[in-house]
Amino acid sequence: MSEPISLTVLFGASKGFIDISIRLAKALKLIESIESKLDLLTQVEFNAAWKTLFHACNSSSSDEQKSLLINNARIGFTKATCLEKGERLFYTYLGLAICDYLLDDMNNVKTALIEATKISIYKDIYQQERDLSLGFNKYGINSIINSYNPANMLNLIKGIFAYPLLLAHKTEIKKYNKSKSDLITHILKKINAEQQMIIMVTKANQPSVVFTTLESKSLELINLQKQCLEIIANI
Repeated sequence: MSEPISLTVLFGASKGFIDISIRLAKALKLIESIESKLDLLTQVEFNAAWKTLFHACNSSSSDEQKSLLINNARIGFTKATCLEKGERLFYTYLGLAICDYLLDDMNNVKTALIEATKISIYKDIYQQERDLSLGFNKYGINSIINSYNPANMLNLIKGIFAYPLLLAHKTEIKKYNKSKSDLITHILKKINAEQQMIIMVTKANQPSVVFTTLESKSLELINLQKQCLEIIANI
């Protein structure tokens, strides 16, 4: 696998002319790093779109044939936006943005990246995967067991004092969910609030491998969302 690059590196020079071969080479590095994180065994459209995009970037055929493959991938990602949820929906919009970028369609790059940033990492990924990993009953039992752990009790005590801040973050998230604004400043406030919620909830539930693992994954996605906002601002 090639050395991966960041989103901002791929989209960073979107205002100027870049040779298609350079765009494809950069996109290939990013696609390889993304594919290594994904489960491509379920939804057909999602799976096929990523594979088609990979083949397009890795192809030695003509630019016309490559563009055709990229457009086919874009069609697949567009269909997948109606089927996917959570993390896979986030990467669906990211794949769609890459296709739009390679086809020099910057208006739709912006649209796809905005949709990626509007996904709730805290609710649709962190909370759902936590409940799936622990289960409702197991989560309740886990909380009772941890309540007798000195480290956890200390975290809970700290949590009581942090509750006003936690409530403020929840309020900010609810406020955004009512408006679903496309403004960067509004989306960034939502993302920052979710980031702090994830950090605080994880800390209150230590020691826990499940929570720390989910925190790491969720904060990585939030970092990608912030990169998306940076790209949007520069398009």
